[in-house]
Amino acid sequence: MTSAPLVVRYPPAEAAWVLHPPVDPWGDGYVAVMRVELHEDGLSARGEVKLSWPTQAEEPDLVAFLQGLADDWRGWNGERSWRSLDGKLVITARHDGKGHVSLGANLRGHSLSPVAWLARVLITVEAGEQMGSLAADLRSHLGALPT
Repeated sequence: MTSAPLVVRYPPAEAAWVLHPPVDPWGDGYVAVMRVELHEDGLSARGEVKLSWPTQAEEPDLVAFLQGLADDWRGWNGERSWRSLDGKLVITARHDGKGHVSLGANLRGHSLSPVAWLARVLITVEAGEQMGSLAADLRSHLGALPT
C-alpha cells in the first residue's frame, strides 16, 4: 500500500475526491479509518470515515461496490449507493443510459448530529474503461492494512 492519496478526478471537470490510505487505529484488523477530502469550485471538505475491513480473501466493500458498477457498464435503473460504517460518507451512482455514470460523494461532519455539515461533490465517469480503472486503482490503493 502506498502512503500517497488516491485522487479521483476526470478533467475537464474540477471536482475531485481525495482518498487517503486507510489505517487501523485500534489494531483489530476489522475496522479501518480513511481520511477523505472533497473539492470543487471553492468547496473543500475533509473528514475521517470508518470502513469495514474484510478478512482473508475478501475485498473491501467499497472496492466491490465500484467493481459492480464497472461490471454493469451497460447500465441499470435507478440509483445505487454505498455507505461507510459510520454513515459519514455515502457514494451514489446513476447510469445515464448513454455510457456515463454520475458518482456523488456525500461527506458529513458528524453523522449523529442533527446540525452536521454536509458536502456533496459529483464526478462523471465513463461506464466502461474509466469505471473499471477506478475500481482497480482503489483496489490497489487500499491494498492491505499496515501491521
